[in-house]
Amino acid sequence: MADFENFDVLFAADRSFAYGEQTITKILKSRRLAHNELLIDKLLKTLGVERPSNFYPPRSNQSLRNLHSQIIDGASPDHHKQSLLYYILKDTLDHSRSATKFARAVFLPEKYRIFIDGIWLLDRGDFENALGYLTEPVLIPTFPEEILHLLCTHPDQHNDKLPLAYYYTVSPAITSSKVTEALFAKLALSSVTESFFWCRQHGEPSHRKFFEQLIYTVLDGAEGETRAMRSVELIHLPFNAEEEAWFGAYLTEGKGMDLHGAKDAYRVRAVATGKNGPIASGANACGNSGDHAMDWSSLGSSYEQGSMTSAR
Repeated sequence: MADFENFDVLFAADRSFAYGEQTITKILKSRRLAHNELLIDKLLKTLGVERPSNFYPPRSNQSLRNLHSQIIDGASPDHHKQSLLYYILKDTLDHSRSATKFARAVFLPEKYRIFIDGIWLLDRGDFENALGYLTEPVLIPTFPEEILHLLCTHPDQHNDKLPLAYYYTVSPAITSSKVTEALFAKLALSSVTESFFWCRQHGEPSHRKFFEQLIYTVLDGAEGETRAMRSVELIHLPFNAEEEAWFGAYLTEGKGMDLHGAKDAYRVRAVATGKNGPIASGANACGNSGDHAMDWSSLGSSYEQGSMTSAR
């Protein structure tokens, strides 16, 4: 087994190694984008390292030696320490060779190597490749809420499907309202129907809050045919009596009354449920026009097509 506790043995290829300025700058930027905490910071805290940002990234060879000492002097099991050293070796210029060689030398368990490969990529903003590791069945989810929140809120993560893929694959138990809200925001953008039934998994007042957020997301979303089709999907959902009341209240007297096409959506819902007259008269009665008017012809056409499809 390699003497990982000896810095000069661990970095035998270059005992004077230090992080380059470009590498340090990238890591600091990544930390800012990750809400000022990288996943490596959380791992260092589990080893008892206080204020990880004071040690990582190390600014000099001596700083790197100090970081190594902080890890080695921790009370955690060896494979935890080795995992962190594996992460640091991935930062070196020949990271692939050095880190892999080290992992083999210390017999680092595969699940630890896979997890570190994933968070190293995640810390660097390589989200899609990171998930290839972090969703491996062999892993016991570690920091799942933090990872999920990062996938939902990172300013450079624009793929709405990634957080949902992680959520459905890992099935983390979410205890943080912050994470729940961030996840639902992505879900509402992805699927109207799926997010509607997801709302129902939560009791009051969360059920109503998420239900109204779904309405807002649909009516405030992308313009044109996409918004019309999503609006029709929303209008045709099987609301219960309580949801029906929330829908009407939100669009006619609540915070949603000024949304794009709010009254039109309310009116078409009434028609779809057999509670009012023809679409055209309902639309005109609402008085929506100008910048805030829904594309009524598009919505009406979509509604009629949906009705005919259902009739078949």
